[in-house]
Amino acid sequence: MAASWTSLYFPCEDSTALATALQESLTALGYTLYNPFGILPGKAYPQSVRLFVAPPVNGWTRVIGEPDARQLPLISITCLCLSATLNGKEARIEVYVDGEQAEPETALVPYLRDGRSESDLHKALYSASLNLVETEETRQPQMLVVPVDDLPEDVRDMAGQVNPAQAQKLFERLSGSLMKKVSPGGNVADEAQAMLAGGSAPDWNSAGGQRIRALMACLSVPDDWREPDFVTLRDAYQLHARRQRKPDARLYPGDAEAMQSVPDALDYTPVYGGR
Repeated sequence: MAASWTSLYFPCEDSTALATALQESLTALGYTLYNPFGILPGKAYPQSVRLFVAPPVNGWTRVIGEPDARQLPLISITCLCLSATLNGKEARIEVYVDGEQAEPETALVPYLRDGRSESDLHKALYSASLNLVETEETRQPQMLVVPVDDLPEDVRDMAGQVNPAQAQKLFERLSGSLMKKVSPGGNVADEAQAMLAGGSAPDWNSAGGQRIRALMACLSVPDDWREPDFVTLRDAYQLHARRQRKPDARLYPGDAEAMQSVPDALDYTPVYGGR
């Protein structure tokens, strides 16, 4: 089962104002803002919105994570909002302007990349067959990264010496543990299901994946418009935040690699809300 991938894109460079707008939209919808990356575990909410605002790049600011759909009109009042979702093989592309949903083919014309035309944009949005080819690097499946702190203590001790014969038993133990203890601020049911499903990377060679790739190739968004993904960023942020509080904090197997995957994780702004 492929993971769902969602990002928002705003043609603006004021990431601080954008983070504030996201927070205000959450509180307006009845969410309570919280910080899941503090010393003490955050409160678990039945429903949560978990977002990260990226540093601006080349006139664009990306928001990683899945918002409450009702936020999109609210935050588009001051800046156009492009929402792109790849769920399995299905793509959903939406644009909001001035509080209303807009036609992407019209609203995105001012943001075409040099050398791209309105015809290219139309084809990316509506063509039934694009026949784009991924590189070997982007074809590689991404492994699910589970924060080591979420593992039982005895399993952490075993992590560095697990052999293949133990893998299945460990997985069975982790399945039960992670159902009760998930990532910071997560929705227990949703995250447990994603973990047990394998958390494979979205299928960017699917029809939906090709449509989003073709659209982004038409726009002036930065070339790394889909990286990092939410899980990779969340886990890196959690580890960097812990090391910032306690520089001598112990690193468990896999922690160094997780931190290196997003070395500037603390430059992103988390926006979490629950209810």
